[in-house]
Amino acid sequence: MKKTTRHKNVLAAAAAAFLLAACGQKVEVPPAHVGKIMTKDGYQDNLIPTSKFRLGKCWAYCDRLVLLDVSDKGYEETMSIFIPEDKLNLDVTIRATLSINSKKTAELFNAVAPREVSDYVSTIANEQVYRTYASQIIQAEVREYLSKLSISEIASSNEKINADLRVQLGKAIEALTPFSVRFVGITNLKYPKIITDAQESAAERREAIQKEEAQLAISKAQLERELQEARLQRAIDKEKAETEAMSQAVLAQSVDARVLQLRKLENERAWIEKWDGQLPTTTLGDAVPMVSIGK
Repeated sequence: MKKTTRHKNVLAAAAAAFLLAACGQKVEVPPAHVGKIMTKDGYQDNLIPTSKFRLGKCWAYCDRLVLLDVSDKGYEETMSIFIPEDKLNLDVTIRATLSINSKKTAELFNAVAPREVSDYVSTIANEQVYRTYASQIIQAEVREYLSKLSISEIASSNEKINADLRVQLGKAIEALTPFSVRFVGITNLKYPKIITDAQESAAERREAIQKEEAQLAISKAQLERELQEARLQRAIDKEKAETEAMSQAVLAQSVDARVLQLRKLENERAWIEKWDGQLPTTTLGDAVPMVSIGK
């Protein structure tokens, strides 16, 4: 009885495995991916867009779904470039946003080896395609372009250089790799320490000169203000003196001969009012001296 039950279980398991193999494995092509079916004879021709389906019946050999990531991706390349004219290294970071060209996806399945992620699915990662094709192109183009310039030219014309390099990189990437370019350009430049130190020293000197010029301007303004105040004070003093002289001249002109005679009479009158009637005594005896009572 036990043997019969065990035999039935084995048969049931075999039947279930047979049914699963007959139905095929359920798989999915997610968004921003395309897929191809790999059979024992190689890839099928058609590209499979985003979808869910089952693989073909599996007997001696099971088919496999191979996915290719075609989504937009951002990449950075950081490199140190020798600048012959300055005999110094310049550190540069290049940022690129790329997507796989839809016209070149089919050939990538045959050119890049997929990596297994399960028993039924393999993938070709976007990063794998980038490292295989685009990375060295970007590095080569950037080195070739920037090494022809001096560090001072790069620093003084950064915007133009970035624009020119963006055009050059875009053409090279689209011509030599399976990618289409969304954006590419320099995102960071790190100049040699000797250059940055010199720039900092120059900036400090300019700042010191600006401070001295500002202090000189303040001192000049203060001196000019003091000079203007002194001139104004002299003008005020001169005006006062002229006004006083004019008033004295007017007063002098107003005193004529009649005023002087009047003042003389007033003085004589005051003298007479003070006289007590006594004549001054002399040593001449009875002679009466002649005394002038004044004109």
